[in-house]
Amino acid sequence: MYDNKKATEYENRLKKGQVGTWGAIAEEISAMAPACDAIAFVVSSAIFAFFLTPLSFIIATLTMFLEVNTLYHLSRRHASAGGYYGYIANAFGPVPAISAGLMYPMYQIVSTAAIPVFVAGVVLPGVVKYFLGIGMPAWIWIPFILAFIIIPIMIAIIGIRPQMKYIKYASFFELIFLATLSAIIIIKAPDNTVNVFNPFAWPQYSSWFAPEGGPIAGVGLGMIFGLTSFIGYGGSAPLGEEATNPKAITRALTVGLLLVGIVLTEVAYAQIVGWGIPMMQTFSSSGIPGIIVATAYTGIVGGVLFSLVAFNSAFSDSVAMQANAGRVYFAMGRDGIIPKFFSYIHKKYVTPSKALIFVAVSSSVMAIISTFLIAMGAGVNPYTLLTSRASDPVIVNALTDSFQFLTTMALAGLIITHVLLNTSVMTMFRRLKEKHGNILDKIKHFTEHYAFPAIATVIFLFVLYESVVPPVYPITDAIIIIGVYTLFSVIYAFYIKYKKPDVARRAGKTVNLVDEEHNKI
Repeated sequence: MYDNKKATEYENRLKKGQVGTWGAIAEEISAMAPACDAIAFVVSSAIFAFFLTPLSFIIATLTMFLEVNTLYHLSRRHASAGGYYGYIANAFGPVPAISAGLMYPMYQIVSTAAIPVFVAGVVLPGVVKYFLGIGMPAWIWIPFILAFIIIPIMIAIIGIRPQMKYIKYASFFELIFLATLSAIIIIKAPDNTVNVFNPFAWPQYSSWFAPEGGPIAGVGLGMIFGLTSFIGYGGSAPLGEEATNPKAITRALTVGLLLVGIVLTEVAYAQIVGWGIPMMQTFSSSGIPGIIVATAYTGIVGGVLFSLVAFNSAFSDSVAMQANAGRVYFAMGRDGIIPKFFSYIHKKYVTPSKALIFVAVSSSVMAIISTFLIAMGAGVNPYTLLTSRASDPVIVNALTDSFQFLTTMALAGLIITHVLLNTSVMTMFRRLKEKHGNILDKIKHFTEHYAFPAIATVIFLFVLYESVVPPVYPITDAIIIIGVYTLFSVIYAFYIKYKKPDVARRAGKTVNLVDEEHNKI
């Protein structure tokens, strides 16, 4: 039975001890959704990077490994439902924390909105057409919002423990399946070459990259979707209050990214060499190239299994992403940064149910409105979008544009948040003024607390630059919208700081289980 008195005593917090280390790792994997990435982000990356897509993915993976260092040091000093919001508040202060607190759940919501648009609007009709020869209506993705957004939020509301049971088995099976499938394709593929990691090895195909400004720019644009594949990274951070101990989060951040990064790079390589280098101009336009490659090398069983695993990945990703976003809104509501409505805890399930419902509604509305607006921007009117066949190239392109628009918004939010996280590490250790006696400790201190965060920030800013120069529809449009949202977030943060100074001082610090456990020792 939920005890209101106890909840007040413990400052309206979530139930501790619900998530162990392997559960937190599973949350990381599910939030990054590698199988969903394999059928969505590899395709979007290849639109710009072509056969250099594996290079885009490996650089994205290495960049995110630098972020492991950042989150490792921050998570060692803070654990709460606030996740990144709490980390930045603990290290950097209220204005950056409030800005990040508004940004993190926003890009989780936008990423969640993108899932049904592409998976149900492009992949599902493509799979049905490819295997069964049956054409589906273009509007099919709209009711699938119920499957990919509404049903997952119900699972998240019921409680974190049932959620953990579901994603623990699903996520590890997903990784094992992808690694095995990709290994079979690589072994059989005739086009195996390390030159997919060399942008200067293909002068005969330079014309392919001309619209983007050359192979390096193509790799940079491809990295937009390589990095977006990791958009759920840090998904275990908002589980800090519900973990068995804060170290479970620190371990999950490291192990989860290691596993997903290796497998995603393998998947990207397998799909490219499996399709064939000379045929890469047709890769993205096929809609479901990963499934076609899987079928070609492993038969119809492999192709169908890949499809089913990808659909399940999209579903579990939605569960994890919405649960994370809801918990950050909960933490901010508890701190008084946003309305107290968000701090409500369900009496039976002890979950932030109102915050979770808000996330589901926002994701659904975002998916529908953005798709119609982006389609109209591409010259497809709403009537055509609803009455045509899903396999019509015009519809596929319109839905792909919408997916790219939403995922680029999500990536821009991720970049801004992670730049703040990197800056937080540097600020925190400058403020701590730790003393290091020998030269090795000094080198380690400089590398971990300054060099790695700085390098990661430079790479993030390079990708952000490539998404704006030269302008590319709808990617640049997404960056502009995020720029406006960022400005709003900063203005709102300063408003809280000067109009509600007591609230600003509490931002992200209401609960810190690391300090509490340290005080018990």
